[in-house]
Amino acid sequence: MSPRSVRFAVAGLFLVGVLACEDNKVTTAPGAVASVMFNAPDAAKSGQSFTIDVNALNVGVNGIHNGHVDVTLPAPLMVLSADPSPGTTATFSTSAVSWNLGTLDSNSQSRLHVGVVGTLPAGSAAQSLTVNAMLTADGIHPGDAIAHATIQLAP
Repeated sequence: MSPRSVRFAVAGLFLVGVLACEDNKVTTAPGAVASVMFNAPDAAKSGQSFTIDVNALNVGVNGIHNGHVDVTLPAPLMVLSADPSPGTTATFSTSAVSWNLGTLDSNSQSRLHVGVVGTLPAGSAAQSLTVNAMLTADGIHPGDAIAHATIQLAP
């Protein structure tokens, strides 16, 4: 299992946002210069836990205020734990993590480690599952800063 990073940057001022993933979509968006990205395994085995890292990055000259990231996982993936960077907080349910960034200073980042397990029913075929994250903050509207990671869950 090799981890990969998927990143979506929000454009602001004179910068352009890029989603670097298999389909090479390019999107620009107004607002503060921020991104959210995953570092997740390409594949996982049913019943074995693994970690997904979520990074929130501010490359702008101003801080991001009231920053919040929502991470959602489809069944049969389940959140086991959420360990945020110091100065941030996170709560979780079996299928989602709510990560409160507060203020993210310019040229800084925060990281969230999410413990995950996926369990397929006996006799099931492998499944391709997409994990999603969305960063919102003052000036960053829902859908402006998003990331996706696809994980192949094998029996």
